[in-house]
Amino acid sequence: MVYLVLDGPDGGGKSTQATRLSVFLRERGHVVQHLREPGSTPVGEALRRLLLARDTGELLPLTEVLLFSAARAELVARVVAPALQRGEVVVAERGYVSTLAYQCLGHQHGVDFDWVLDVTRRAHGACLPDAVYVLDVDVATGQRRRRARTDDRFEARDAAFHERVRAAYRAVAQRDPAVELVDASQDVETVQRDLQRRALRWLP
Repeated sequence: MVYLVLDGPDGGGKSTQATRLSVFLRERGHVVQHLREPGSTPVGEALRRLLLARDTGELLPLTEVLLFSAARAELVARVVAPALQRGEVVVAERGYVSTLAYQCLGHQHGVDFDWVLDVTRRAHGACLPDAVYVLDVDVATGQRRRRARTDDRFEARDAAFHERVRAAYRAVAQRDPAVELVDASQDVETVQRDLQRRALRWLP
């Protein structure tokens, strides 16, 4: 039925907001698949552990694009597309916009934007998200919110990298009509109400 993605810089509250949005939509009578990228398939979870583990070390941006895209192709083909065909709602944490932000525009030696778009189209086929909500938050706020947990391989990178990533998300939002910026610096309930309002545009 509807494929919604919550994306954005680290510390924006994607997991919290996706969980709450999924509960809200279920309470309205919808069957909801709450997924995460990479992950939510056996291959995706294995690649997630590899990509996020700090002991993996540095990878080429191209390598990261290919691994994220492989996980995405499995998720779309095996979980997302069948769910949509059954008339369900998909709420996913992260998606292709993360790849454009982290491995393309936000990286000092990023992969070519148009090439990544081509790989993305091949991974998704005709099953692209209806809307991508980028939970936009400044780097300092994102870091403060993450203090209670151990940073993964991407979160542990320096502030300059995260500033580039945030700017990259904003740039993608200007290029892609499916991408909407959401002010995630507000309190959890305010952000959730905003997301609920946006999601309901797509639902009966």
